[in-house]
Amino acid sequence: MKAPLSPRRDGLPPAALLIALLALPQAAETILAPALPDLARHWRLDAALTQSVMGIYFLGFAAGVLLWGWLCDAWGRRPALLAGLCTGLAGTLCAAWAPGFEALLAERFVQALGLATCSITTQTMLRDRLQGEALTRCFIMLGAVLSWSPALGPLAGQLLADQAGFRGVLGGIAALAGLLLAAGWAQVGETRTAPAARQPMLRLARRMLRDPELLCTAMLVAGLNLLAFSFYAAGPFMTGPLPWLGFGWIGMAVALAGTLGALWNRRLPASQGPARRVALGLCCVAVGVAAQGLAIWLAPMPGLWWAVAALPIFAGYGMAIPNLLGPALRRYGDCLGRAGALFSLGYYSLLGLLLAATSWLPFGSPVPLALAWAGVTLALAGLHRLRGRLT
Repeated sequence: MKAPLSPRRDGLPPAALLIALLALPQAAETILAPALPDLARHWRLDAALTQSVMGIYFLGFAAGVLLWGWLCDAWGRRPALLAGLCTGLAGTLCAAWAPGFEALLAERFVQALGLATCSITTQTMLRDRLQGEALTRCFIMLGAVLSWSPALGPLAGQLLADQAGFRGVLGGIAALAGLLLAAGWAQVGETRTAPAARQPMLRLARRMLRDPELLCTAMLVAGLNLLAFSFYAAGPFMTGPLPWLGFGWIGMAVALAGTLGALWNRRLPASQGPARRVALGLCCVAVGVAAQGLAIWLAPMPGLWWAVAALPIFAGYGMAIPNLLGPALRRYGDCLGRAGALFSLGYYSLLGLLLAATSWLPFGSPVPLALAWAGVTLALAGLHRLRGRLT
């Protein structure tokens, strides 16, 4: 007779569950992208206004990482994970049957609030058990796998949207959250070995705001995610209709580019430290932005070529993000949950506001978005240079 499922001795989830937990929030964000045209038709909205469904997710996520980061220090990692999954499941089910667009936005906020625990609590569990180079290598390995999660979102979203519209997509997210809640209950243990230091959140926030290197890191993470998620938000409108899997084809190509970037990351020698790898990633991003400009210059409405030209951006993302996140909180081992919460709150809040700002861009033409991306890329290069001087 098989032994019942039980947590590992170190408390960490099994590798497959760990990946699924980290992937769920990303997939829940991008899975709605192919359903945005259906949502716009259902609520009689213009294309730009539908982007608020994407932006509100990151605002809810920012609040969620603060809440669950605090609770995973106060309650423990396991209770915070399970409570967050319950909240995310409830928000998703309510969003699927929202009576109006405003109610949908409110429940989308609750969905993101709950699912944020998958990111902050799981990362805190990893930081409980791993340090230094081992932690960075773990983030790189996860980056190679997780580059597929935002890409599989559009693929699954296209299939679900074709069959059942945006409500079918939300039902798919609810099913995933329910499965992970059951698996987490059975297989996730507690990794906190001792109560966290009793450092008030406000005092910790002031300490982190006086850390210029950490502030630069947060802005770099927000900027790279802005490029990635604004691509997913604008992509279905920019590329137009595609056969069979539609925008899902683009998601697959993006995932492959991100995986190649992460694998290149793993093959670099140890002498190439995190700062050097971030610089290489930003070079790839600059190549992608330049390629998009060339595509637009050659064809004012490039359609599919606009998306293909963006692939180096995602290769650079796969290189840079693990080397930013892994060592970011090395000075905050005494309060990892709350420090991780405040760090994530900073870059997700900034990301949500920047994504909301993209709703003012006219998606009928790729030129304004390409110019915005060029500006973001220049800002990222300047931030990385400044961060290098502060290290």
